[in-house]
Amino acid sequence: MTKNQEPLLLGIDIGTTDTKCTFYTLDGQPLTGCFQEYPMRHPAPGLAEEDPKEWWNAVIGNIRHCLQEHPFDTGRVVGIGVSCTNTFFPVNREGDALHPAILQVDQRTGKETRWIREHIGEERIYQVTGNRIAPGTFSLPTLRWFITHRPDLVEKAHKFLVPSGYIIRKLTGEFTINESRLCFTLLGNIRTGQWDESIARDVGLPVSKLPRICKATEIAGTVTKEAAILTGLKEGTPVVGGAMDTVAAAVGAGAISNHDIFLAMGTCGRLCYTGNKPFFDNRLMNCRNAFDGQWLSIEATNAAGASLRWFRDLFGRAVPELSLPEKCSIYDQFNILAEASVPGANGLIYLPYLSGERCPIWNPYARGVFFGASFSTKYGDFVRSVMEGVAFSMRQGLAILLAEKEPPDFITLGGGIANSRIWCQIFADVFEIPVKKLTVSETETLGDAILAGIGVGAIQNPGSITGPLIEHSKTIEPIPGNVSLYKDYFAFYQQLSLLAETKFPELFLLQQKQARQITNNNGDSERL
Repeated sequence: MTKNQEPLLLGIDIGTTDTKCTFYTLDGQPLTGCFQEYPMRHPAPGLAEEDPKEWWNAVIGNIRHCLQEHPFDTGRVVGIGVSCTNTFFPVNREGDALHPAILQVDQRTGKETRWIREHIGEERIYQVTGNRIAPGTFSLPTLRWFITHRPDLVEKAHKFLVPSGYIIRKLTGEFTINESRLCFTLLGNIRTGQWDESIARDVGLPVSKLPRICKATEIAGTVTKEAAILTGLKEGTPVVGGAMDTVAAAVGAGAISNHDIFLAMGTCGRLCYTGNKPFFDNRLMNCRNAFDGQWLSIEATNAAGASLRWFRDLFGRAVPELSLPEKCSIYDQFNILAEASVPGANGLIYLPYLSGERCPIWNPYARGVFFGASFSTKYGDFVRSVMEGVAFSMRQGLAILLAEKEPPDFITLGGGIANSRIWCQIFADVFEIPVKKLTVSETETLGDAILAGIGVGAIQNPGSITGPLIEHSKTIEPIPGNVSLYKDYFAFYQQLSLLAETKFPELFLLQQKQARQITNNNGDSERL
């Protein structure tokens, strides 16, 4: 078999702010890939939505771009895997969305969250699903919002889908959900991997509107003729059930053994622990892993990469003039400026709570804070404080994950942030654990491809692919002097977070009052 005839796998990741599509060889090497960004829409304070059509258009555009830039016979693609961010929305029989997708950072479902606590019960939900009741992070409050505010759409809906299920429907015509995303709906039994029909009925959703559950490596369907024409893929190509983005990242990062810890750093930051038994703690998020008998516990920081992207969009044009290499990207400039700052960012502390926060504070009213700015604060101090604030936030979750456990020899790190040497060093220093910067930073799409390869029988052992990637990755050791300094700054960060938490609800009420004054009586502010 010549190189131009070797089988390929396609990984697709539907993220909160972009979609990535990458074609891989069977040994995990990327052949060609593309990504496309899209904006979150905020029709009122606290709301965050996207049009699912943008995800599908991004998939089509990415694949077409790959084939244009690196032409090859798509008959070589033997399997496709899809992962996704978190949202749950109604679609019709054709698979078209009936409402914009309400994103995980959306905060409109406070009333619905309280209703679920009162009528279903926190203890019942936790016993069945292994997770707490929280708006945005888990789908049940959003589902209840549709039942309460848009019963017409619930009536019209054929199914409710997550983003990967939506893309799989577009590719194959099948309505499915994977086991790991099932766990984040709060409608599934985390131990059995099946729908808990009693919770669905009690919340007011007909069970018939829930999609078919697929295991991560189970073939969900094959590419239809219509999808083949739109994308350029070959009709009949198998598509597996896939996984949530974090689970796919775990597979791609090689975190597939007991007591593995890895960082998946994208729009959101996720610090994850794999285990061969459930590790339930209601300060964390818990789900079934990609393979039977494995579990994943997750600390999540909502605005990880999103914090730097927000800073880029708002203040990027103000980057100081420097002697920078030709074609130096804005993120490369940020890295240079952050390295020119000092550990502790010259006394500037950042709380990365741009859209509320999940683990471990679980406060939907939390908002971002820069604390300690002065006339001596430089641009690079702001950039570095963003990086450090994200690391401090995730350090809180690390303490929970490692309670009464020995720290691992290293933590693998994947995602776009892995491309920043200074950010990787900050993580190693704050965590006091060596960080292995993976040679393939797109762990989600790689994990998607591996799951697809296993599903079609092209890959037998995922470790045969991820093992060499870890072995040849660069290890970043903690710097002792930085470790000592960051211990003090982390302690201060925790105190500042506690103080700020007492004021976040008051700020939210002020914003609500203002929104009511300026709204055009369109009811958007009442959604909160």
